[in-house]
Amino acid sequence: MNETIRLLLELGRFRFLAGGFFLYTMGALLAVVAGSPFSWQFLLFGYAIMMPAHLSLSYSNNYFDIEVDQYNQPISIAGGSKILIDHPELRPLSIRIAIGLMVVSTILATIFVFLFSYPLTYLGFIIFGNLLGWFYTAPPLRLAYRGMGEIANMINMGLLMPGIGYWTMHGSLDAVFGVFAIAFFIYGLEFMIIVETADMEGDIKAHKQTLVTKIGRKQSYILLLFSVLLASLYLFIMGFFGFLPDSINFIPLVLLSLIPLLIAVLGWMKHPLSKTIASKVAEQNMNALISFILLINVYFVVLFFIA
Repeated sequence: MNETIRLLLELGRFRFLAGGFFLYTMGALLAVVAGSPFSWQFLLFGYAIMMPAHLSLSYSNNYFDIEVDQYNQPISIAGGSKILIDHPELRPLSIRIAIGLMVVSTILATIFVFLFSYPLTYLGFIIFGNLLGWFYTAPPLRLAYRGMGEIANMINMGLLMPGIGYWTMHGSLDAVFGVFAIAFFIYGLEFMIIVETADMEGDIKAHKQTLVTKIGRKQSYILLLFSVLLASLYLFIMGFFGFLPDSINFIPLVLLSLIPLLIAVLGWMKHPLSKTIASKVAEQNMNALISFILLINVYFVVLFFIA
């Protein structure tokens, strides 16, 4: 029993929740520094809605990605898990956990809507997020296998995760959030290129249609660098021309965006084609991206306390 619990917890890949949590709190704190009142109750309730949806993604991906996982070697940021390959008896339980977590997320969102008189569109937003995560690998859509995995993740990283935080704290999505959402749509593309460069060989063997399997690693490093540079330029332009809230000085945001940009430049200069070195470069890029998002949170907290 203890071994089964341990394996099920590993299937959840709980370490991946950190990135989602930082995106969620970034959205919530953006709402606060833009003028919304801070509420611990709303902050925690909103994350209680998002967390099981995010966690469900790991269990469903492990279940539906079992074919490609047999070709990939798990690393800290990618490669899936071989647990269901080595322990196929856990597959039925894994998919039930995934479904159960989506149900929990939806029930909590329903309670939140009726408890705080939020619009039903908020509930629809949560349901859409759950379904997008499910159909990322689940049939019949299998978005990640049909060349639409990048778009799905751009929506997830740019709209859904920070959007839940912002909407929960602010009461709606508005132009302020939209400005930031566009930047993180672009970072969502970077995220997917990072993961896919590490998994390229296994994805090719499993006939998984990703951007990297189509254009190869060498071109992917160029596209990754372009996407991060574009995001930095976008933040600079939005801030310079006054599209950000007056309470947010855009210069620290632009300076922080240089962190993933610098690492992307180094990765482009190396452009390793071997899987081993490419995986290390992918981890460096991912750590830089997560650090960037975390530091935005820190910046927003500082703004909140000095306001």
